[in-house]
Amino acid sequence: MTLELEPIWDSKKNGWVSGDHHFHLNYGGPYRLVPNDILPMMDAEALDVATPQLANLHNRFEDQKYWGWKSPENGPIIIFAQEIRSHFLGHLGLIGTTDLYWPWIWGPGYQVYSSDDRPNADPLAFAREQGALSMYVHPFSGRNPLSEDGMRRVPIEIVADATLGLFDLIELVCLWSDEIGTSQLWYRFLNIGVPIAISGGTDVMNNFYHTMAIGTTRNYVYTSGVRDWQTYANALKSGQSFVTNGPILDFAVNNIKPGGTVSSSSDLNWTLDLHSAIGVDSVAIVLNGKTVWSTKGLNGPGSRSYKGSMPLPSGGWIAATAVGGKSYWPMMDSYPFAHTAPIWIGSKGSTETEPRKKAAKELLSLLDVSEERLREGYSDIPIPHLQNHFNKARKRLIELEK
Repeated sequence: MTLELEPIWDSKKNGWVSGDHHFHLNYGGPYRLVPNDILPMMDAEALDVATPQLANLHNRFEDQKYWGWKSPENGPIIIFAQEIRSHFLGHLGLIGTTDLYWPWIWGPGYQVYSSDDRPNADPLAFAREQGALSMYVHPFSGRNPLSEDGMRRVPIEIVADATLGLFDLIELVCLWSDEIGTSQLWYRFLNIGVPIAISGGTDVMNNFYHTMAIGTTRNYVYTSGVRDWQTYANALKSGQSFVTNGPILDFAVNNIKPGGTVSSSSDLNWTLDLHSAIGVDSVAIVLNGKTVWSTKGLNGPGSRSYKGSMPLPSGGWIAATAVGGKSYWPMMDSYPFAHTAPIWIGSKGSTETEPRKKAAKELLSLLDVSEERLREGYSDIPIPHLQNHFNKARKRLIELEK
């Protein structure tokens, strides 16, 4: 039997490079893979960049021998990254560091380093010093991070670290978290003027069988077709991207793509192209966290173009999203979802007064709950370093609320 697969969209022709920034080559499965085993997987999934993450499995530190492994020239880009896993404070991904960060694990609940007064801010600073990328991975698995239950499920340190601008990316699409709930958290960070970009990662364990494919959730980064790591990493950090588990979004305002800036105006033109191999319920434009335009998506595989105009305020951001519908092959996630990184209004990190105040107030409430959980976890163990970190974030949010 011969199957002729017809692509709905040609990423390379349109200047986009695809990447999966969170999966594990070997993690608990019955087989042992080597890095070259990733190559046919990437080829099968039309994936250009992969950053498999070294991670601990309890007291085992997987795949350390592959740290620094180089992918073949003229092939896809593969760079081993590191997942820092303080279960208590939140999991981090460090991409592009020259050295491993130690310890990989710490905090209440671990057999070692359980009393470490060490914030996630330390490995985040470690990554910045080496010119690498840092992100919070699979940050939220609920739908409402501001509900009573949701506040206790948000990673304990993410609000403090985001408020102080300490990490570059948030994993907006992942198989083990919820895209809608994570987006709601991310919107608050953008609304206080922190330009956190987005990333996609499956968190798949490759040495299991019958698991999802790498690239099931991914990001597309606009590089004008250039395919080298530094160009790609710079564009990813700048937000020249969208993330997806299926739908494709090409969004522009006055011909400016995500990651760029547009001037405030009473009448700006926008265009949005949607392509999808599966149906998707709706597409929308989000302005400073609020939906300002929406319509039906696609009933099945195909493409559709939208355009319009709208006024923009003096500050903030605008982005496009596609969401909802049934999950079926070739999709391998719970529901269709895609989201662009923001286009900033006026300048990157600009804000509009009322959304900024509201977001700061909401994040202060979240920080209160996180700090309470922090004290519960460490109990009577002194944590002056962590406490000082939370105090700095609180001071900043109080300033932003004024």
